Amino acid sequence: QLVCVRDMASRTESSSSDWSGNWTPSESFCTKGDGVEGEGKIAHLRFHTVTAKDKVERYIAIVLDMKVAWRITFDKYGVPESLDPKQYATSPRMLSHDQLHEKVAVPASLLEKNLRDRLHPTVPGRFEFWALARSDARHFALNDEIRFQTEKDSFILKTFFHTTMGHFAKMEGGEVMSQMSKVSDHIDTKGHWEEEVEGVDPDEWED
Repeated sequence: QLVCVRDMASRTESSSSDWSGNWTPSESFCTKGDGVEGEGKIAHLRFHTVTAKDKVERYIAIVLDMKVAWRITFDKYGVPESLDPKQYATSPRMLSHDQLHEKVAVPASLLEKNLRDRLHPTVPGRFEFWALARSDARHFALNDEIRFQTEKDSFILKTFFHTTMGHFAKMEGGEVMSQMSKVSDHIDTKGHWEEEVEGVDPDEWED
């Protein structure tokens, strides 16, 4: 698995953006709504570095061909409400591609036009999300399928899990939600593929 990840790193392009103030996504981008949950297939992976006044933060930019997306809602106890696949056709929580774009599009200030032109609406149904470079997103590969939740209504991923092997295909919505609470962006302390990225000092990937 590590070999595959390192191979991915050696072939993945990189991009960057500058942020004039302090880098606090929770205040700048993750302030509206309750978030989005969805599923998609990875069409492209890229390293993205944000250079801000107070820090340099690194992400994996995950470009997905979306299969389905819906608004996250909570019950009266504050627990996320599941959505059974049987409800996809009728639930008012479901989001069209244009509705999803309004909620999670990466701001133009962070993404060059040539990269934005690879996404919805220019390429219908294709969206970009960011996960911290030190998270398990570094194990993703092209054509993997994932399920995710965002931080509020934003392009920043809060949780995600890998579904390529179909481990969750027969689960009901509640079971899937249970699995989501167990996985996502915990740090794997073994096999940092960042060491393989050309032109980047391994120490630069540490906090």
